[in-house]
Amino acid sequence: MRYDHQSLRLSASDLANHLGCSHLTYLDLCAARGELAAPSYKDPALEALRQRGFEHERGYIEHLGSQGLSIVELAELGDEQSNHERTVQAMKAGPDVIVQATLLGDGWLGRSDVLLRVDKPSNLGKYAYEIADTKLARETKGRTMLQLCLYSDLLRQLQGMLPEYMYVVPPGNGYKRETYRVDDYMAYYRLVRQRLIDAVRNGSWHSDATYPDKCEQCNICRWWKVCDDKRHEDDHLCLVAGISKMQIGELQTRQVDTLEALAQTTMPLNPSPERGAPETYERVHHQARVQLEGRVKNKPVHELLVLEEGFGLYRLPKPTSQDIFFDFEGARFVGDEGLEYLFGYVSIESGGPQYHALWAMNAEQEKATFEAFIDEAMARWEADKGFHIYHYAPYEPSAIKRLMGRYAAREDEVDRLLRGERFIDLYAVVKHAVRASVESYSIKDLEPFFGFERQVNLRDASHNLRALEYALEFDAAEAISDEVKEAVRGYNEDDCLATLRLRDWLESLRAQLVADGEQIPRPEHGDGMPSEALDEAMTRVQALATRLTEGIPVEREDRTRQQQAQWILAQLLEWHRREDKAIWWEYFRLVELSDEELLDERDAIGCLQFVEHVEEPGRGSVIDRYRFPHQEVKLRTGNKVLTQEMGTKPFAEIVGIDPVRGDLLLKKGPSRANIHPSSVFAHDIVGTRPLREALFRIGEWVADHGIDANGFCRAGRDLLLAQPPRLKGEAVEQVMAR
Repeated sequence: MRYDHQSLRLSASDLANHLGCSHLTYLDLCAARGELAAPSYKDPALEALRQRGFEHERGYIEHLGSQGLSIVELAELGDEQSNHERTVQAMKAGPDVIVQATLLGDGWLGRSDVLLRVDKPSNLGKYAYEIADTKLARETKGRTMLQLCLYSDLLRQLQGMLPEYMYVVPPGNGYKRETYRVDDYMAYYRLVRQRLIDAVRNGSWHSDATYPDKCEQCNICRWWKVCDDKRHEDDHLCLVAGISKMQIGELQTRQVDTLEALAQTTMPLNPSPERGAPETYERVHHQARVQLEGRVKNKPVHELLVLEEGFGLYRLPKPTSQDIFFDFEGARFVGDEGLEYLFGYVSIESGGPQYHALWAMNAEQEKATFEAFIDEAMARWEADKGFHIYHYAPYEPSAIKRLMGRYAAREDEVDRLLRGERFIDLYAVVKHAVRASVESYSIKDLEPFFGFERQVNLRDASHNLRALEYALEFDAAEAISDEVKEAVRGYNEDDCLATLRLRDWLESLRAQLVADGEQIPRPEHGDGMPSEALDEAMTRVQALATRLTEGIPVEREDRTRQQQAQWILAQLLEWHRREDKAIWWEYFRLVELSDEELLDERDAIGCLQFVEHVEEPGRGSVIDRYRFPHQEVKLRTGNKVLTQEMGTKPFAEIVGIDPVRGDLLLKKGPSRANIHPSSVFAHDIVGTRPLREALFRIGEWVADHGIDANGFCRAGRDLLLAQPPRLKGEAVEQVMAR
């Protein structure tokens, strides 16, 4: 956004930024007018992303060149108008590809990565151009679609016709383009564009029109410090840890505008809130009260929450000498799937805590490091049946599951760790056990409560983390200096030690309660062994997989086509069970959430209140009406729902739901007629046993006769062999040749 000859010129970034944060538009407008000095903000991570983006774009252009397409590259020379005129000249010349085109029109500026020539008539002649942009994101976002729509709109003005398609080129997959129909998105684009135009060209738009609310844009915004200072100056409600935008809006309608005002508000709210459950407002009220107390006393303040069986301190297992305290460091943009480059953990040794760093600078090392870590965990479990892995927040077990699936390695061991509930999330313990005077319940904000002091400065750590990730992203691990590596190692060690000290602090809180007479039993975690039926099925599959892969080389390039087909078939025997795991992991995640936490799950309805029996359809079934607070829900009539107490079988069927009024009708069987749950959630799993058995039958036949013998399921085996389908025993290519 800038003024050009007293005329405001907007760009695709302004359009996307306005979608992300309207206050950002106001600040950028003030800077363009000269009313505010824009802060200098340089994030090494963003610089790394830009460089990686340039490399991805260059790779795509080289890919187009390898196809024999004619390419014109337009370097930026002079002002935007001259760059635009050079783009128009290039379009009239008609090359297959135009790189870095500058597009102007109606006060808008666009710079497209690539224009692709298509055989469609336009003002240019018998051809026209369509937009293709290279993006690092693996999922195309709304801001990307807005950007492409703007470029397509500007292109329309130059060639006299709107492009039919626009393209995104994500990383990996051989530069395969994602195709989008332009007309499908133009109405959305016109709406957002008009909102931005109204905002920047409306003379009445002033500083009171927007507010610097916290949003995702803050993570990459140059104005974040300005906005953060403003929020603290105003003592804004968003400073209350865990408060939602919905709650802020509801409180502001009651003239409760600050953290201090919320801390002093009488609870429960009267009248009851129109949005959200009354209990959630009491929670944020008490959170604000503790934060205000900490501010007034100028020291960390905390208080224990009411004990709730199954949550908080109830989740702490008995400590053992084999326990470890675990934390990952990862780089999201390495390769196509990211890289967990440091597995760090602290163990308890006779001389005190001992830190271990397992490094992985590429995918091969990541697999080996993952296997080594799981082997270490299993050895410790074998040494002490009470062993657990402590971590903070859900990332670590999620990454372990992802690595297990990516490399198809240590599957049985990871399954045992998960079934045996060996991963202990201390964040889940903290949020149900302690209320603290912090704006965020990150482990770093909690460290003053248990007296932990970091050895590595967080600002220095951030710089070195970015430097290391940058090197890994560009396959330059050899460029990582010992100083950078040691700083990252120290940062990870601090995280692991902080996890240990947090566990010890929580144990001390538990011990004091027990000393005061509270009964807090330890959780009972099993040995994680599979059920007899599952163990039998796994043994059966593994035996067949061994038969199928016997004598097949380990390396892909050493296999024949028949060996590769047989190897794939062996892996497919376990495919459905692997896929089912993700569904069951989600089930167990939902089961462990409290009613209040289920308010944030679209597949659940939390804080239900029984209202009345509506009718009895017969055969003992009943339909009951429930009321629930405002929440985002995607459940619909006909969905079968479960409860946390009733196991995996459906509890009831939704026969009526009105999310606006908060009205729910549940049809229940006779055995559940008088059971009234406080929450329900959906969990659908399609049985795959017939499919698994079909694959097993094919596998047995192949193990006996070979992958390319005539006979049973020839079409399926042709598919594995990458052969064309057959007509009456002959391949299609043979028929076509005749």
